[in-house]
Amino acid sequence: MPAHRVGCGRRIAAAAGIFVLLGFFSACSGNEASTGTRDAQAISMGSALYQQNCSACHDANDLQLVKKPPRQIGLFQKPALPSGAPATDQQVKKTILDGRGIMPPFKQTLDEGQVNDLLKYLHTR
Repeated sequence: MPAHRVGCGRRIAAAAGIFVLLGFFSACSGNEASTGTRDAQAISMGSALYQQNCSACHDANDLQLVKKPPRQIGLFQKPALPSGAPATDQQVKKTILDGRGIMPPFKQTLDEGQVNDLLKYLHTR
């Protein structure tokens, strides 16, 4: 085989390798982008769920209750919830589903996906 054909074959192989790598990296970045899009959608849904189910009590200033519901701002930035329980997704999910004190349970109102969206939103407050 002539020398120029061997060199040409190597260049083609190298170019093919580069295209494979570019495809790999673009696929990886595409997954990250779609994860970011899914997170943004979950946060948006969680915000709507919060407005619909939580804000009337947790953001109200004029409730005539003996004990006011705690604000949800910075909920996960503290080591513990107002109840003293650890500020974890698992504990907040339990409180949402089972209720606590005067807070009603939402296990008949919200499905697991909605609760997860709500948790993602609460992490942004």
